[in-house]
Amino acid sequence: MDIADTANDLVELRLSHALQNRKPPLTSINGMCRWCETEPATHGAFCSRECGEDYERFRRQ
Repeated sequence: MDIADTANDLVELRLSHALQNRKPPLTSINGMCRWCETEPATHGAFCSRECGEDYERFRRQ
C-alpha cells in the first residue's frame, strides 16, 4: 500500500462520515407549507422555492 492508497482511504472515510452526519431533509408535518402555512407543500416542506428561501433567511438571523 502506497501513499496514494492511504490518501484515497482517508478521503473515502471522511466522505462516509460526512454522509452519515448530514441532516435529514426538511419535510412538511401536516402537508402544508412550513413558511406561509396556507398552501400545500409541493416542494418538500414548502409550497414554492421562494417560501423555502424566506424560511432559510429567517432561520439564519
